[in-house]
Amino acid sequence: MCERLIWAAGAAACCAGGAVAQENPVRLDGGMQVSPVAIAPAVLRQGRAERVGEWVAYAGQGARGAELIFDCNEHTGDCDPEGYWHFEGAVGPATDDFTVESDTNIEDGIQRADFAWVWHCGGGSGAELCIIGLWTQESDPRDCEGDSGDYSGWLLDFGTLTCNAGGYYATNVELPWPIPTDGSGSYVFGFLDDENNWVTGGSQAFWGTGDARGDPDAPGTQGTQRLEDKNPIDGFHAVPTECYTYSFGRCPDPLGGALAFWGARGGDPCDAGDCDGNGVLDTRDFTCYLNLFVARDPAADCDGNGVVDTRDFVCFLGIWNSCR
Repeated sequence: MCERLIWAAGAAACCAGGAVAQENPVRLDGGMQVSPVAIAPAVLRQGRAERVGEWVAYAGQGARGAELIFDCNEHTGDCDPEGYWHFEGAVGPATDDFTVESDTNIEDGIQRADFAWVWHCGGGSGAELCIIGLWTQESDPRDCEGDSGDYSGWLLDFGTLTCNAGGYYATNVELPWPIPTDGSGSYVFGFLDDENNWVTGGSQAFWGTGDARGDPDAPGTQGTQRLEDKNPIDGFHAVPTECYTYSFGRCPDPLGGALAFWGARGGDPCDAGDCDGNGVLDTRDFTCYLNLFVARDPAADCDGNGVVDTRDFVCFLGIWNSCR
């Protein structure tokens, strides 16, 4: 039996057959496009979001040439192209799995994220400050793993937003997020106040990936399980009691958090293991990387989080072993 987990892996498949959410989904129409007014880098530590840099005014980072690598947001396929789905009720941070398209250039990372949400202000009215945190990580809710917090992410300050319980907000944010080393992991999505405390004033909207919406060409895939902090809301995910399956026979079905990642495609994922660049993976590449790692050379930053540490060594070793 899985105990309450947040930062360590648990036994496999605890989330398989997770509880179906009690609420019926509500269709959302009438969205509004917004952009962050300010951003700050942040990390996840022991169930808390911690800002690790100063707030700066947001400006697009030039990801216009990026391609979709994971899509649970774009309205394509056989489903009605208008609107998203929404589940009523308060919810804390959520974790959803994702797997990017197989030809994604992992080392280039995510260059842009698109997502949608409802800002219901905790059932109130008027307008409130809306700050969203988004992180990627290696852990996977399908394997009964709590949040591993491997990579830094971002706090996105959207300023004061009008409460829109009957509609939704959407955004396209051009910022870098690391991709899990094998292209498959999860992301954490949650709402915070200006002191980095989790709040329940909003919830992510829902859409679907790939075949679920009648679009087999949509990039990336996603499982049916999702962790949501709501039983109770305490900043942690209890596995399996907070693992839910969002399958209601709607289109698309099953539903997942409305989010898409953009990056670079067309490369060989094994290229990252060819340290000496001779086109052959062998022991010379291991020696090459080891020298870079010992010297703390920026080229040894395998996971792309800006810091050379033991996680980079594990990252490279995984690629090198799987691709030889």
